[in-house]
Amino acid sequence: LYQSEPSLSLFNIVTRALTVSLANFIRNWILRKGIREGFEGLVFSTLDSIAVVLGYLRYHEKYIRSGRQLRDQLNSVKKILIIKLRGLGDAVIATPVIKNINKLMPNVSISILTFNFCRPLFENNPYLEEIYGLSGEADKGEVTRLVDLLSQQNFDLILNLHSRDFSSRLAKKIKARWRINRGSFIREKYSDIIVGSGHELDRSSIELDLDCLRAIGLNPQDKNPEIFITSEEIQWAEGFMLEQKIDSSKKLVIVHPSSYKDWNNNWGLERFVTLSHQLIHDHGHQVLACFPKKEQSIAKLFLDQVEGVTVYVGLLRQSMALISKSDLMIDNTSGQSHISSALNIPTLVLTGPGDYKKTYYDRDVHKEEGLIFHHEVPCRDFSMSRCLPPDPCQNQVCLDHSVEDVLKKTLEVLRS
Repeated sequence: LYQSEPSLSLFNIVTRALTVSLANFIRNWILRKGIREGFEGLVFSTLDSIAVVLGYLRYHEKYIRSGRQLRDQLNSVKKILIIKLRGLGDAVIATPVIKNINKLMPNVSISILTFNFCRPLFENNPYLEEIYGLSGEADKGEVTRLVDLLSQQNFDLILNLHSRDFSSRLAKKIKARWRINRGSFIREKYSDIIVGSGHELDRSSIELDLDCLRAIGLNPQDKNPEIFITSEEIQWAEGFMLEQKIDSSKKLVIVHPSSYKDWNNNWGLERFVTLSHQLIHDHGHQVLACFPKKEQSIAKLFLDQVEGVTVYVGLLRQSMALISKSDLMIDNTSGQSHISSALNIPTLVLTGPGDYKKTYYDRDVHKEEGLIFHHEVPCRDFSMSRCLPPDPCQNQVCLDHSVEDVLKKTLEVLRS
């Protein structure tokens, strides 16, 4: 079918599947006298017609939704919108897609839609034309206004990375020639191109995002996330450190002792307090704790408990500048760990249960295995969605990384 008619439209596929299958049934049931065979003849004629329908469905899957048509028309793509409506860490690990599109399609305009709290991560990115933001709890009116605005931009291609139901429906409403919704464990809804499963347990989110480019014939090479700090922001960070009497000749460790994720991905404030105290008073290092404004109360509690620590509570871009001046970042499984990795700062990650290590920390990007503290535990279900009985787990065995082990690795990294 493809050899004779390689560019059937969806309307033609549906029309022909119905008419040809019906004609096939009539031919078998009447002309070939399948009716004489009674029930067996009816079954044979029906199944043979179903095979025709499935043939057209396979044509649609293989030659239309596979990306083959778009690969042949890549030169017509001039404007691309990337959608990444997830957390800070997910936003950071989406940046390799932006970088590879710019390298492989240098004449294409790239824009991104993300949550407002993630917008600072994409600011000053030289590959982006526009950054569009959406509230985390956007109402219907805000969504409608955003859809109208984006539809006026005449995008040729929408890449919805790590799509869920909300982002898939949003992408469907925005006017565009092509859409790719990269699903996780669900079939890609409202997508013109099926990226494929690739659900190996050790396949990282970066690789899955880059599969969207591979589906349309591109060959991405650079998987390293990146964010861009301005010289003015660096100067601000240096001024803050000078004001706080942070000695540039001594090692500086930045910690993020909190996470607004679920409780089972938080190493615990008490352990961060103990670790920071030992780094400062037993080993002569400097510790700076960075918090967003919503964690003001935790920052105050941490400051009260750790003598000699420096605390910054404020904007994300300024925290990023401070991280860029540090020697080591220690964090729970949160966006800050991805920010420091993108800034090429050694990062020690204290992960909880689940596939965080395998999904969010690519082995080619995070090359040193020892920097990620992770326990495989038998008390989580396969999809890592909940603790198995007794539930909830009161002991947090998945986060039982001792302060001694973390301190040992911290000192090892600082010495190197």
